[in-house]
Amino acid sequence: MIDHLNIKVNTEDVVLLKKIAIPLEAVGGKVLINRLVHLFNLRSKVELSEFIGVSTGSIATWQTRDVLPYELIVRIHLATGVSIEYLLFEELKGDLNVMQFLPDPTLQPNYANIKFNISKFRYSLTSPANYDGGAVVIERLVSLFRLESKKELGELLDVSVGTLGTWHTRRITPHELLCRIHLATGVSMHFLCFGKEWEDVVAARKNADLSPSVGSANLQQSSEAKVKSRVDHIIPKDIADQPSYDNMMVQVPTFDITSGNMKAIDPYFFSYNVLDSFGMSGQSTHIVINDGKTSFIDTNISTVTKGLYLFSVNNLYQIGELRQLPDGKQYLIEGEERFPIDTSITKIAGKVVSVLKKT
Repeated sequence: MIDHLNIKVNTEDVVLLKKIAIPLEAVGGKVLINRLVHLFNLRSKVELSEFIGVSTGSIATWQTRDVLPYELIVRIHLATGVSIEYLLFEELKGDLNVMQFLPDPTLQPNYANIKFNISKFRYSLTSPANYDGGAVVIERLVSLFRLESKKELGELLDVSVGTLGTWHTRRITPHELLCRIHLATGVSMHFLCFGKEWEDVVAARKNADLSPSVGSANLQQSSEAKVKSRVDHIIPKDIADQPSYDNMMVQVPTFDITSGNMKAIDPYFFSYNVLDSFGMSGQSTHIVINDGKTSFIDTNISTVTKGLYLFSVNNLYQIGELRQLPDGKQYLIEGEERFPIDTSITKIAGKVVSVLKKT
């Protein structure tokens, strides 16, 4: 790690900063899932599925396609304190305890203990946190590295201005990139995701006299002052020969639902730049083939508002237009007709964010 207090630019530091521009080469999905089952001391992937808020089908996809769900990795790190290094790289250890931040840190993790104490973790294990994204994260990184512009940030990260623009307009949180920055610089993941340290959040909560408006500003300044001392302001520019984030190919899980069943087929490959242009990330995107159309599904969206959604009724999948109307009920819209949805048997698997059609 770079020295957090008195950073000096030397060859080792330059190498570490260069690593920020190189996509991580971590364990694959299969290794990660086995590691999580071990870490939570669970009996099966079904139990794990319940605690991390994803379907067993998604877990199977991560395993068979060797996909790393970086948002989930960040979420587990923030909730339990287990290091990003361990989740991505290190050997399995028998003494790690996902319940170390709970009132009884000696309690051994198992299905019953975690289920009983799940609300006591620092963040939810079952759903993504309200991470900062888009312009907020971009400006934070510009400030963190003491750069002059988003263009300089793009040069450091080897990310095009167009990609940064997509992050901005679609409020994307680049979790894989934040993992890289955290590992290379030692800046806390909490600061990267929220702009303040966890300890500052706790202190603010305990101070009953803290004005919300003044306290928030002071908290932001305090956190930024602490973190800026951790990152060298001299940024190496000779990174042109490194692999580009924009051109790095990511494997997107792909399925055919023509028969109603979710049938896995050969995955599609896209660069991060292409996915960004569709407003998607490699971790939350699935591709679904149906009736000659190729639909890009954001699997993080499971709440119906208005639009095309991938959903299942009694485990048979289809894509259709769903809306939640002012009466609070959800409807399937077909032309001028609408049909009420039985939410007890209908499962929302994601929202269609882009569609490719053959012409």
